Amino acid sequence: MSFKKMMSLVAIVPLIFLIAFIAVPEFFVLGSYPLAKGLALEIGITHRYLMSGMLFMVVCFAFQSRNIENVDDQKKILYGAVVGFSMMCAIIVTMPVLRGIPLSIPPMIATGTIAALSFWTRSKLS
Repeated sequence: MSFKKMMSLVAIVPLIFLIAFIAVPEFFVLGSYPLAKGLALEIGITHRYLMSGMLFMVVCFAFQSRNIENVDDQKKILYGAVVGFSMMCAIIVTMPVLRGIPLSIPPMIATGTIAALSFWTRSKLS
């Protein structure tokens, strides 16, 4: 896969989460904390909105880095994507054990897949 296509995917995955967090934050808060009500629910929703803002920054950085032409720089950027998405996947996987929050299968699959594809694309660059 080309660097430009891979970085497009790296930008699209957080964009999907960003849109979902803005569209239905209650769904995600109640999925993790089914008993949340009142102020606790409002705090969870506020955190989802804050997370969507941070995800927007990630989307912007990833999308703008698609135009980098130096292969060494591309490898460094893809390495950052590998580490970042791997760490996010690891956090998602450990949350049921550490915090008792139900495992989120779609985000786990999405972040793990992007981490693997980023690693594979990085290994193919010459």
